[in-house]
Amino acid sequence: MAYDCKECSLSISCLPSVFDKNDTDKLDKIVSSSKSHHRQQSIYHQGDAFQSLYVVKSGAVKTYITNSKGSENITGFYLPGDIFGLESISTKHYLNTAKTLTESLVCRINYQEIAILRKNSPTLSDWAINLFSESLASGHDFFTCLSQHTAAARLASFLLVISKRTSRSEQYQRKFHLPMSRQDIADYLGLANETTSRAFTKLVEKKCIQKMNKEIEIVDLTLLQECSNLNLDNIKELN
Repeated sequence: MAYDCKECSLSISCLPSVFDKNDTDKLDKIVSSSKSHHRQQSIYHQGDAFQSLYVVKSGAVKTYITNSKGSENITGFYLPGDIFGLESISTKHYLNTAKTLTESLVCRINYQEIAILRKNSPTLSDWAINLFSESLASGHDFFTCLSQHTAAARLASFLLVISKRTSRSEQYQRKFHLPMSRQDIADYLGLANETTSRAFTKLVEKKCIQKMNKEIEIVDLTLLQECSNLNLDNIKELN
């Protein structure tokens, strides 16, 4: 497993980056080899005992909570390189359900083992702090999307977030694939499915993006950014 981790294209930002070449055997205690999951397959369920964190190696995952009426409320989307399950550490049980959106490879990180090693590894502690910081930043992205007044502005913000997360850098990926359904996007943004559809149409008509099914191309990045930061004077134009 240590060899697999070191050879992974995501190793530069994942756990292998923490260990020296002579210490890669420690990865065998922490990381379970990437497991293949079919589309719409659950990885863990809301209320299950917390044991592990998970890393998306390929594909995509969504997390959601189920309310008292049995409806799903989506809490996050995770793309290759993303780690999920962090919010469940303190409660000792998973706060949501994680399910694949596509055929996916997912690695499992044994939290108890990594917690033991972290006590004697400043580098691992630094990595963990950075990991939690990234998780908080993702939460900030979510609230940024929801804070927008119009559906088109929320969607524009969402597309910019996915674009940057797809590139795994500070640069925007101009062409990218949306692994989630339009209904999932609508649920995440707190919109009706039909409203989300109209918002996509608005952004295409304004020549911010081009859309072919789930394939997105950002045509005018500046304009898309402007659409994501509408003020009250602009609401009528994109409602």
